[in-house]
Amino acid sequence: MNKVLSIVFSFLLLWTLFITPNTYAQQTPTEIAKQHHQPLNTQYNPKSAYVITQQGQILYDYHGNQSIDPASTTKLMTVYLVLEAIEQGKIKPSDSVKITPSYEKLAQLPNLTTFPLKNKQTYTIDQLLKQAMLESSNAATLVLADKLSGDTSKFTDNMNAKAKELGMKHSHFTNPSGANNLLIQQFAPKAYKSETFSHSTAQDMTILSKAIIKNYPKVLQYSSLKTDQQYGKKLTNTNLSLPGSQDALNGAQGLKTGTSDNGYNLVLTTKRNNLRIDTTVMNVQPYPSETSKHARQKIANALTEDAYKHYEYRKVISKGEHELDGKTYDVKQDLYDVVPKDKNKYKLKIKNDKLQIDYPRQFLKGSHAPSVKVEHVAHWGKLLVGAATMIGGVLLVSAIIYIVVKRRN
Repeated sequence: MNKVLSIVFSFLLLWTLFITPNTYAQQTPTEIAKQHHQPLNTQYNPKSAYVITQQGQILYDYHGNQSIDPASTTKLMTVYLVLEAIEQGKIKPSDSVKITPSYEKLAQLPNLTTFPLKNKQTYTIDQLLKQAMLESSNAATLVLADKLSGDTSKFTDNMNAKAKELGMKHSHFTNPSGANNLLIQQFAPKAYKSETFSHSTAQDMTILSKAIIKNYPKVLQYSSLKTDQQYGKKLTNTNLSLPGSQDALNGAQGLKTGTSDNGYNLVLTTKRNNLRIDTTVMNVQPYPSETSKHARQKIANALTEDAYKHYEYRKVISKGEHELDGKTYDVKQDLYDVVPKDKNKYKLKIKNDKLQIDYPRQFLKGSHAPSVKVEHVAHWGKLLVGAATMIGGVLLVSAIIYIVVKRRN
C-alpha cells in the first residue's frame, strides 16, 4: 500500500512540474495586485489574464484560453490590417477619406464610442487611426475597413484569416470595431449580421499585440500618444496606464482598451531596459463602474511590475572562450536572453554544439529560447603540459620502484 501511495505521489509531483510554468502563476491577478500595493477586492478579479515577453516567453497564464468578449481590443486587428496595407503600398497615411451622410449617421449611433464625423469633412488615414487608437472610435474603424476593402464583410473575413495566420486559434471576429453588432445596427457587416459579439482569449489578444509590435512598430506611435487635435476637438487616450496618466506605469506604451457589458479589457505593452512585457487583462467586472475601469489598469500594471520584479533581459555570456563544464568552448557570439534575476535559478546548457539558458519556462508556439553556436577548443599547450606531467609522474614512480628494488637486492 505504501509503495502504491509513493508512486501516486511521485506522479502528482511530476504533473505539477509540467502544468506550472512559473512559481507564481497559480496566484490570481488580484492577489498579485495586492503584493504590489494595489489592495483590490476579489470581485474585480478578471476572467482571464496573460503575460509574455516580446520573445514569446509565457510569464503568467490565468485562464488564458478561456473564451471572452474582446470588445474594442478587437480594433488592434483592424489597425494591424491597415498598417499592413500601408507597408505594402496599397494606401498611404496621408490618403484622405471624405465623410458621407452615411458615415455621419454611423458616428451618431447611440451607446457607441465614436468621434464626431460630419458630412463633407475629410480625414486622413493617419487621423482615423488616431481616432481608433485613442478614443476607441467604432465609426473610425468601420470607415477604415470600408476604405481598405470596399466592404466591411470582406474586411472582417480578412481579420479572421489573419487571426489564423498569427496562431490566434480561439478568435472569431464579427466586425472591425469589436462592438456588438446589435449596436452597430445597419452598419454591421452583412455576412456577420446574424452574430452578435466577437470571441477571443487573453492568450490570443497577447499574441496579436506581440505580432503588431514586431511587424509594425509604428503602432506604438499611435498607442503611446496621449492626446491629439482634429477639427478643433481634442482626442484623449483611454489607456490610463500611460506615463502621466491617472494610473501611470513606468515604461508603458499603451495599446488598446476595450469595454462591453462583459467587463473592462486592456492589452498593454511596456518596455524597460530592453525588456518588453505584453500584458492582457480581460473582463474585469462589475460593469458599468469607474472603479472597475481603474481596477483593469491597476491589475495590468501589477502583473507587469511582477514580471519585471522576477525577470530581466541581459547579456548572459560574451563572445569568446569560456570554461564550461570543465571544458573550454569558443562561444561564437554574445548570448542575450530573458533570465530570472536570481542567478541561482538558471544555468548554462550545451546541446548539439549550441549554448542556451536552462530553467523551467514555456513559450508560445513558434517561439523558443535563444541559443548561440559553440565549439569545443582543444588547447595543445595544456595537453602537452598534462602529458609531460603524466610522463614525469610515471618516470618518478619508476625511479622510486627501481631504487627500492635495488636496495632489497
